[in-house]
Amino acid sequence: MTSTLPVVGSARRWLVLTVLLLCFLPAAMDVTILTIAVPTLADELHASPTELLWIVDVYSLLMVGLVLVTGPLGDRIGHKRLLMIGLTVFGAASALCATASQPLTLVGSRAVLAVGAAMIIPATLALIRQTFTGDRDHAVAIGAWSAVAASAAALGPVAGGILLNHFWWGSTFLVNLPILAVAMPAVALLLRNKVEAERQPWEAVSPILSIVGLLGTAYAIMAFTHDGVGLVEVALPGAVGVTSLVLFVRRQQRTRHPMLDLSLFRLPLLRAGVVASVLPVLVMIGFELQLVQYLQFAEGLSAADAAMRLLPMPVAAVVAGLAGGLIVSRMGPRVGVPAGLLLAVAGYTLVASGMTVPLGLAMIGFGHGLIQTVASILIMTTAPSEQAGAAAGIESVAYEVGAGMGIAIFGTITTVIYRVLLPPGSASSSPLSAGDSPDTAQALTDAFQATTWIAAVLTVVTIFLATPRAMRKA
Repeated sequence: MTSTLPVVGSARRWLVLTVLLLCFLPAAMDVTILTIAVPTLADELHASPTELLWIVDVYSLLMVGLVLVTGPLGDRIGHKRLLMIGLTVFGAASALCATASQPLTLVGSRAVLAVGAAMIIPATLALIRQTFTGDRDHAVAIGAWSAVAASAAALGPVAGGILLNHFWWGSTFLVNLPILAVAMPAVALLLRNKVEAERQPWEAVSPILSIVGLLGTAYAIMAFTHDGVGLVEVALPGAVGVTSLVLFVRRQQRTRHPMLDLSLFRLPLLRAGVVASVLPVLVMIGFELQLVQYLQFAEGLSAADAAMRLLPMPVAAVVAGLAGGLIVSRMGPRVGVPAGLLLAVAGYTLVASGMTVPLGLAMIGFGHGLIQTVASILIMTTAPSEQAGAAAGIESVAYEVGAGMGIAIFGTITTVIYRVLLPPGSASSSPLSAGDSPDTAQALTDAFQATTWIAAVLTVVTIFLATPRAMRKA
């Protein structure tokens, strides 16, 4: 049975937005909150470098395929109901993660956490679309959602470091529960469930192909640097992953009802928005993981001290996200995209050169907060209104692909450079043990600086890829 739209009054719309952002916050923050706990997990769970990467990365990689299923599910059962189910699963999985006693148990619990997050993310986007029908208000609302996405990614390690300073590593998951305890009753009271009249067909092959493709590709990238791993162990999962991704794209192009509508990529502004979402997220989250490892393993900082060093990033990201909607509404994306990317490039340059690091981190946070907001607005407002659900799916997939592959790619790059720079005869082949001696700590320092220069270069490349002629006229 179809009900009326969720809200009518202007004041209530903004209250609904606040609640939806509260629902989205823990799902977004859990992408990065564990990065600062890597040394603790290595020590207390005796997790290997491979297990640590999967503990951090499985959450984002699984969500890419899962959101392809949960988006159409929301059309069938209503996005409010989907959100409530997602919040319930997310809360239960948070408790499972906090009580995990072995690395593989934590990987599995993080996978269940991804199931809940994969319901929360498209549901919040769809409910924002239902609630804000005017272009201007919708752009501001999407800007606020994007601000949470960007700031939460930067805030995750800071929150994790503060929690680790007072509690055990499981607290990084239990912190979700009080947020959910407030959000779930608010959703139940404020929103009504709206079932879409036209429902997208539901099929399992596409999400399976995307999950296998990304997991296989990420595994090959991460396994490349592991000791004792042969060529076949890298090439086989890599080939399976790439083949699955190719089959996924072909299936979306040929089916009458694609789960990821690639026809939207014909729109230059939307295509630019996807590029401006995937690559900067990939760079920022990959960089942030390496920064956290450098601060703890090379400089020997505690989790709390490392968190304080990171603080300029989330603060600046929040400010930029809030300002992003206003910048786009007044000046258009032609200003927001290059401005955000150039600020990030300047920030990476300062950090890589070791000059004014807090200012550099603030510039990185502000730049990425701005570009993520602009990218989300481009994706969600360029698509025709009847394809809003498809645009929300693209937005969700773009963010999670960037996050998952950023951890895998930058982790591998840093490890390769670190090993090249290691003193002859060193027994420390992993950056996770770089603090064992001054020589290995120096190798990690140099590797981190080189990786940061690579982040700057990739961001410069993004400027050219994400500002097509159509955007320059926007």
